[in-house]
Amino acid sequence: MQFQTLAYTEKDGILHVKLNRPEKRNAINQQVVKDILQCFQEVATAHSVQVVLVSGEGKGFSAGTDFGGFEAGDRNQADIRRDVRRFQSAFNEVELLEKTVIALIHGFCYGAALELALACDLRICTPETTFNLPEVNMGIVPDGGGSQRLTRVVGVGRAKELVLTGRTIDAPKADKWGLVNEIVKGEDLESTGIAWAREIMNNGPFAVGLAKRNIDMSMNMGMADALECTGMAQNLAFTDPDFLKRIQMRMQRVISKKP
Repeated sequence: MQFQTLAYTEKDGILHVKLNRPEKRNAINQQVVKDILQCFQEVATAHSVQVVLVSGEGKGFSAGTDFGGFEAGDRNQADIRRDVRRFQSAFNEVELLEKTVIALIHGFCYGAALELALACDLRICTPETTFNLPEVNMGIVPDGGGSQRLTRVVGVGRAKELVLTGRTIDAPKADKWGLVNEIVKGEDLESTGIAWAREIMNNGPFAVGLAKRNIDMSMNMGMADALECTGMAQNLAFTDPDFLKRIQMRMQRVISKKP
């Protein structure tokens, strides 16, 4: 994999992807979107990777959309819709990946960056981190999934509070709202992410992928359809060789503990 705006390292089944535009506060432009899309498409078929960590180089995770040189008059409505779809497709690729994606967030996580973090499965941040979706301040709306994913994570009332005011919240409030899973010291951010990744990797990778997709898909379904979806996922899991191997090992441990 080769990218202009991302740095990455892979070790022991964990791929660490970093937004790598520190001179621009990791602001997200069209090239970043292109690189994220390509990266996660490739990771989907990379059997050596089980968990992905996403972070930002430099002083913060990302300041959001790069509006440098942006002129609305340069593009017509068709151009804008095309660009929005590309933007959405990249973050959808993160969400649809049948592997766990953990966002490691420090400093600031604004606008499109928060939308990227919301597309991840888990979010860990440092105490000084701040979050916002400031689009309404500029007369536009969150278009990278923020309005949808934020609502599912923190609820309608909290999502409207953040989106309609454009205000910035700190890490303790983000934790209280359930926007982040854990707050850790800056020096412990990466090691905590790796620890979480290893804990997840101890489980069946096929089952983890199915469970992730089942949770996400169930958000769009009524109870009956969601349970049916779960049943189909379980049908796949029960016939996976990894399940059969794991259940045999579990039974052997139980037998070995008998007096």
